[in-house]
Amino acid sequence: MDAPSAPLPFWGAQTSAVNFCEEDYIVTHFIAEFFNTLSSLAYIGYGYLGIQRVKRQDISHFAAVNLPYWGLIGVGIFSTIYHSTLKYHTQMADEMSMHLATGCVLIQLYTFQQPPEIQRRNATIIVVGLTSFVIYHCATDEFALHLALFLALCITVAWKTRKINHEKVTDESHRKKISSLTTLATSLALFAYFLWNIDYHFCSTLTRWKHQIGMPWAMVLELHSWWHILTAVSSYAFMAIIEFLTTPEGDASHGVGFLWPAKAVFEEIVPNRLMNGQASEKGKKSMANGFANGSAKQSPNGSANGSVRKEKHIA
Repeated sequence: MDAPSAPLPFWGAQTSAVNFCEEDYIVTHFIAEFFNTLSSLAYIGYGYLGIQRVKRQDISHFAAVNLPYWGLIGVGIFSTIYHSTLKYHTQMADEMSMHLATGCVLIQLYTFQQPPEIQRRNATIIVVGLTSFVIYHCATDEFALHLALFLALCITVAWKTRKINHEKVTDESHRKKISSLTTLATSLALFAYFLWNIDYHFCSTLTRWKHQIGMPWAMVLELHSWWHILTAVSSYAFMAIIEFLTTPEGDASHGVGFLWPAKAVFEEIVPNRLMNGQASEKGKKSMANGFANGSAKQSPNGSANGSVRKEKHIA
């Protein structure tokens, strides 16, 4: 008796120009690359929680500070759709979202502390330049230039972030902590790119190893999935660093509520400053109350009024 035939792929035959190393439709016939699809949710998770952190500070979902996080969510959504279906138009959407998300970060970097006319000029150059490339990319179906430009944009983000950190942060220990976090984010991205290349160029070897190992441990060798996870962490770390550097220090949300790996670094920097500030305020209030109480006992009218003026001046 012949073995029953495998169910047909739910989304039909592949039309995308690129197909990564994960075997198609081996977990379910509803999803082409199951683990690559699942790992794409890391982008959505980090982006969503980035917006929720800001939302707790009564800032609009669509405030400018949230644009990079929306971009990260977009990458996750389109990556999920692409790896689920392996269609040409979903591949283009996935690659387009990578450039647009990076563009949101570049706008945040290149409009920081700039005059309004320079902000408009830089934002226009970034938007027009990336939009033009996306149109060209979709029309020509090329891949090498897409990859080269994306790497160049990522290098620019890393360089500009370090530059702002060096120029803005005056405390040397704080500057070193942020620099270390930037190095971590860069290292994660580079390692992810290394895994991406192994997955892309040595697929036959990886597939043989997966068959030898068997599930569930074989999923550890789904290296494109690790690319998703590591670049999600790296992207979020850069977005958190940039938000931290470009947000005024007096802002209530400055450095508060970030996720790993930014959380530990900013909690070392911010609480010390906040605790010192709170202690100072308590000292001032205590001093002011002492002056007011002491003066009130001596002269309920004149001196007390004078001490109130002192309290306002001190506090």
